[in-house]
Amino acid sequence: MFRSALVAILLTTPSWAQDIAVPSGHDVSVIDVILEEPTQTARFRFLMPAIGATDPVAYADVLSDFEYLCNAMAIPGLAAHDWAAKDIVISLASETLPFGTVTDTVTQYFQPFRVENDTCIWEDF
Repeated sequence: MFRSALVAILLTTPSWAQDIAVPSGHDVSVIDVILEEPTQTARFRFLMPAIGATDPVAYADVLSDFEYLCNAMAIPGLAAHDWAAKDIVISLASETLPFGTVTDTVTQYFQPFRVENDTCIWEDF
């Protein structure tokens, strides 16, 4: 897996270095990006504390955020660094966790997309 170089480049790009404005209006920032070369899968991991709040934001309330993050952030970020993905997984977490970690205290939402003609196409697991 390749992560540090792309993340470092993305985080120095003005639109990635700060909180990201998403359709739901909730605060979102980048945790990291993981590129899986064998499967051409790009995983974009974002922090959204509101999904783990006392009155948490439901998955259904952030559906438009997934598509926005994929089309407006992931696709251009990958293209700018000459990395072609067949699939993109957008994840939101209420707290920063190492990749692959599951815990009862942190809420995580995931949404996969396939990439066609530089556009994210919604997929179901």
